[in-house]
Amino acid sequence: MTPKQEALGQIAEIAREHGITAEEIRTQLSTPEETAGSRTSVLTSLLSYLGGIFVLAGLGVFIEMQWSDMNSFARVAVTLGSGIAAFFMAWFAAGDERRDKIATPLFLLAAFLQPVGILVALDECSSGGDERYAFLLTSGVLLVQQTLAFFSKRVTSLLFMSFVFGLWFYATAMDLMDVDEDLIAFGLGLSMLFVLKRIDKTPHASITPFWYFCASSAMLAGLFNLVQYSPLEILFLGAACGVVFWSTWVKSRSLLFVGTIAILSYVGYYTAQHFTDAVGWSIALILFGLMLIGLSALAFRINRKYIAQN
Repeated sequence: MTPKQEALGQIAEIAREHGITAEEIRTQLSTPEETAGSRTSVLTSLLSYLGGIFVLAGLGVFIEMQWSDMNSFARVAVTLGSGIAAFFMAWFAAGDERRDKIATPLFLLAAFLQPVGILVALDECSSGGDERYAFLLTSGVLLVQQTLAFFSKRVTSLLFMSFVFGLWFYATAMDLMDVDEDLIAFGLGLSMLFVLKRIDKTPHASITPFWYFCASSAMLAGLFNLVQYSPLEILFLGAACGVVFWSTWVKSRSLLFVGTIAILSYVGYYTAQHFTDAVGWSIALILFGLMLIGLSALAFRINRKYIAQN
């Protein structure tokens, strides 16, 4: 073992002994120039997002004020045209160190304006029909655009929006086939959990906490509605426990939170359904309270032992 490795081992041992995190060590070792650069980067990102919000707000106010006076071409141009322009501006900004900070706000602005523009164009050119076909076309076109752009530019916001349009497309397609909405939610949530596990190992893992929350919530909500009042209702409790186990595997606080809330909610629902009119209702409430305390302590231990180490 080299002297450098021995020194690193001693530093790690001291850090564990005193509860010092890697971020605290990095901050302590960083130079004033690095710290100033980090603050400048945060400020630049904040100003970029605020700028995008103000542009979107101003554009929305302008469109709302002038909408009734516009013809069909103008309505499409001001919505879809603006979205396409924002997308190409973001495309050329992505990867350029001088303009990279504005790429994400522009991509998000384009992702909002383009579907609105496509739907406006379809509305102006159509003579009626099932609006779900318009939603299917819009989400399908934008899913392809965002996915191809992501594989080209590797921008995380493009992957996030690919999820949005992909879920929109899938849900609309299933609805057109008259699939039960609870089955759609369950299938979407379950499939997303496996996809997110793969993304969690990539540089784009920053989007997974939000989607873990959405996927697990959709899966459990759909499953509960499918099995409620049936002999299979206990499967929901098993699925909620499975979400807690999955959270320890992928080290996700979002999954731990959703799984814990689902277990508590089901226990509360079950006791309210079967013990409300019973003599032992007060005892059931006490036991439920003790279970809440125990489960909260268990969730804290799971987070500290299996997730916080990540």
